[in-house]
Amino acid sequence: MNDDELITLLRSEGSMDPLDPVKVISGARRRRRRARAVGVGAVASVAVVLAAGAGVVLGGNGTRETQFVPPPVASAPAPVLTPSARYTFHNAEPSIGTVPAKGEVRMTDRLSFVTRGTQWAVISRVPGEPVYEPFGWRKTVGNSNIGDGSSLGIQSAEGVSSSVFRSSRVSTVVYTQGRDAWYGTVNRLAGIPGWVAVWADRSEATGSGGQVSVFAYAADGTLVGQFPGGAAQPLVR
Repeated sequence: MNDDELITLLRSEGSMDPLDPVKVISGARRRRRRARAVGVGAVASVAVVLAAGAGVVLGGNGTRETQFVPPPVASAPAPVLTPSARYTFHNAEPSIGTVPAKGEVRMTDRLSFVTRGTQWAVISRVPGEPVYEPFGWRKTVGNSNIGDGSSLGIQSAEGVSSSVFRSSRVSTVVYTQGRDAWYGTVNRLAGIPGWVAVWADRSEATGSGGQVSVFAYAADGTLVGQFPGGAAQPLVR
């Protein structure tokens, strides 16, 4: 408020007496000081609000910063597959592995899975006997014995069942025979993108007999393949 505004205010209050210049100047100064004090208080209030919003707490001789942590967002639980009560499982589910583009992975003490680019073979090494390939060397492309590659199949040697097929989704494979079940060892084929080699040692069968079946599941629990048809699924939601 300037001096002219102060004079007008004083006269508007009903007094028409001449104004004392000293009182006018003194009153103006007091009002300016109060205005500045109010302004400083408003700025300080804004600063406190901003500090609180930023998560800064003032206290003592220093400053303590607290970080705002948002509450965790609950995600929908993934479907869980559990073994069916009708089967007796003989092993736990192995982790997914990888067969090198040109390498060898042990299946059992006697059998190995070997790759050479897009070719693969099961190699048998029995002490005292010559090394041989029970199924010969096979190719994943143009090999009539595995169809188009997306269909599951089973080959067995020395009590071990194995399957080689194309699937980028499969993560769990189970072999069954009668009331026995085994988790298969799933391996991605580095030299053959999108293909997997799976095997299971069924030598611990209880003798229930029957046809051997294989089931392939995706990570979300979806059944992506079964061979042959007719057998009850070994895993249930």
